Amino acid sequence: METPQQAPEDGASPESELETLVVASGSRPTTSDEAAAVLERFLRETVPPIFALDPTMDVRGFDAARVTAHPLAGDLVGLDLDFTGLEVTLDPTVVDTPPTPDFPAFGTEVSRTDAKVAEVRARALPIRIQDVDVDATVTATGVHVDWAEDDLGQLALALKRGMAGGEAVTVFPVDALSIDLSAQQQAVSDAVIRLVQESAASQGFRVPRLEFELTQAGPRGARVHVSGNVKRGLLGASLHFTTEAQLGDDLKLRLLKPALTSHNPIIGLLLLAVRKQIREELKDPIDLRDLQLDPLKLDDVQFEVGERLRLRLDYK
Repeated sequence: METPQQAPEDGASPESELETLVVASGSRPTTSDEAAAVLERFLRETVPPIFALDPTMDVRGFDAARVTAHPLAGDLVGLDLDFTGLEVTLDPTVVDTPPTPDFPAFGTEVSRTDAKVAEVRARALPIRIQDVDVDATVTATGVHVDWAEDDLGQLALALKRGMAGGEAVTVFPVDALSIDLSAQQQAVSDAVIRLVQESAASQGFRVPRLEFELTQAGPRGARVHVSGNVKRGLLGASLHFTTEAQLGDDLKLRLLKPALTSHNPIIGLLLLAVRKQIREELKDPIDLRDLQLDPLKLDDVQFEVGERLRLRLDYK
């Protein structure tokens, strides 16, 4: 049902009450297929130029994105976003802050209606990140968005409005979110090594050899082994780092028995002075709940270590 524009309550401004993303010009879609077509054009035509302005990464393939709709219970629909073939390459030598996306400003709202979208699933099978093929699926359920039209003839996706404590507020767009990623461990290791080598080179170091390996250590644990050679000018050293990472039911990641050694006896003696400091730095657990997407909280983390690495994050 469409609703006309409403005046905000005392103390609230239209800007704080309404958050919108302009996706097209023209009237709102009236069918699920029309809605999918509008969003597909937005992804293919509007998004690529935004990433083209970001010096920290090269993103290609949005122009091949596909959006389809499928019916759910009642008059609700689900949207499937297919980003298969998307390629993302990060530049570790660029430290510039990415520019803020410049989307068209939404004018004065003239109408609003429930978008009737209950679920959105974005998939890329695969997405290529730093030359690594990653199977990625992101699923959002309990979606809350409206179609909104303004006096400039623009169409936008808008956050729903609600009341909290007697005040008008915007409703967070989803109730739950899951992120599922998997990739070949060797490919991930090779990509990490290249990033480290490129970053080190920009600081005047060479890393001619670097090895990185993860092995399963219990249902929610992994052994970490890193070894390599680091050189600067005529000076060089071999370094070896090992630890065991264990994830508790409290979603805190603990690094157990960290050890840093070297085959070079001189470097080994120097490391004696920093081993205690390293253990001190790593003794506090890493609280993965800090990875929250406010107001969604991280509810569960699952990972598998083998020939393929798999990570799943569930937010509620």
